Amino acid sequence: MTVRKNLIAGWLAHLLSVLIGFFMMPYILGTVGEVQYGAWVLINAIAGYSTMIYSGFGATICRYVADLYSRKNWERLNVVVSTIQAVYLGTATLVFIFTAGCAWLAPHLQNWGNVPIGEVQLSILIVGGTIGLGMIASVYGGVLIGTQRLDIKRAIEMTLGIVRLALTLLCLHQHYGLVTLALIFFVVTIIEHAASAFYAYRQVPTLSLGPWKIQRDALQECFSFSAYNAVALFAEYMIFFTDTVVIGLILGPLAVVPYQIGLRIAQMIQIPISQIGEVVLPKAGELSARNAKQELGRLVCKSMGLALLLSGGFLIGSAYFGELLIRTWIGKSYPDSHTVLVLLVGSQLIALPMVVARKALLGMGQVRRQAFIDLGEALLNLVLSLMLIHTWGIVGVAWGTLIPLVLVEGLVLLPYAMRELHVSRRDLWHKIVAPQIPALVALTLFCEMVGSRIPASGWIPLLAVTAGGGVVLLSVRGLIFVLEKRNPTPVPSAGSAASEVFAG
Repeated sequence: MTVRKNLIAGWLAHLLSVLIGFFMMPYILGTVGEVQYGAWVLINAIAGYSTMIYSGFGATICRYVADLYSRKNWERLNVVVSTIQAVYLGTATLVFIFTAGCAWLAPHLQNWGNVPIGEVQLSILIVGGTIGLGMIASVYGGVLIGTQRLDIKRAIEMTLGIVRLALTLLCLHQHYGLVTLALIFFVVTIIEHAASAFYAYRQVPTLSLGPWKIQRDALQECFSFSAYNAVALFAEYMIFFTDTVVIGLILGPLAVVPYQIGLRIAQMIQIPISQIGEVVLPKAGELSARNAKQELGRLVCKSMGLALLLSGGFLIGSAYFGELLIRTWIGKSYPDSHTVLVLLVGSQLIALPMVVARKALLGMGQVRRQAFIDLGEALLNLVLSLMLIHTWGIVGVAWGTLIPLVLVEGLVLLPYAMRELHVSRRDLWHKIVAPQIPALVALTLFCEMVGSRIPASGWIPLLAVTAGGGVVLLSVRGLIFVLEKRNPTPVPSAGSAASEVFAG
């Protein structure tokens, strides 16, 4: 399966997810109310910490399956996957215990407003149970990713996204609350993993899992890789969930809503770009197994350039039209949501190209140093968020995410990744950064010209300006690519990130 096909499949799945998300969030918010919705977000953030018990094996299974699948070592592949699934069985037990403890402590964690505490506790238990059961079955999704069949995995996600939408509309129409949302999450997750298992066995006909295939040497080998990846995963979840939890516990569930609006839009922007890294990970594992260092370096440069182009474009669009998007989407303005959105998307200008580098390093088996770099960033994020929330509220929490990311990833992780991936400073500028600048400048000029000429709200003008901006960005980038092909020199980019990645 080519990089291009996997990337397109991921983007199609995300497009559907965005369309569903744009419809569902205001619908759920209007149906259950801001207090219950804020409680639901807070419950998911708290329960989400339990997934840190994955111990870093998520990336491990993708990396080892990619390596063993390319070598056609079927017996060892079965041993590794069976061993990791046994580990997940143990960690799922810990998840059940953790969420039971959270449910017991729920009355003391926060004032839940008019939401019955029994409903909160039951919802936490259902969400935790869903995470635990899904953890055991997640090895099948790892097999699909490792064999570079993300198209199958994304197709499953698209189908079940529609199922989730239908169930949500049907059930919330009857004015059910948090428990209904939790049960929908449970049903959809179980179906997703069952479908992944079915297609994993079709993709790898020799796949055979069972406790009799567990081997100590495989466990030791995976743990040596996963231990450091677990540190990175712990840091990632601290960064991902810290903002919501800090706001919910200090300012209350109601304060989570305006932050969640900006965060949700930022995530919708982040996911399709971060999928570039997900596609790179198994490909990097394959290239590393073949010792194709030059081909891996070219793939990383092209992919990082594409991530920089898209994240820069979304940052410019968010700065000019983010408030229009929020007002059109939710139906009213939230004063701080636009500021939060710009800060979070601004952080992605560095974070998303670095996702590509991170995944390439994981595919190569390089995980130790970046794990501790991530942990330092997460701790700094937590400290700054706790400090700045008392001064600037939810905007301070957004700054608490942006500042550590710029400092740690830009000044520490980037030099390390360049050295390990054999990317020189010249490559960084001429192949990753410089080729995107003309397109981003052109997009800024376009937004400046049309920004004052569109209505204060409305989907038609919003979609029109988005389409226009996309045409400007891609047209200028395509023109630069054509000029580079006609007049290749060592100074400009080695090629268009977007065009060459799509070329497979």
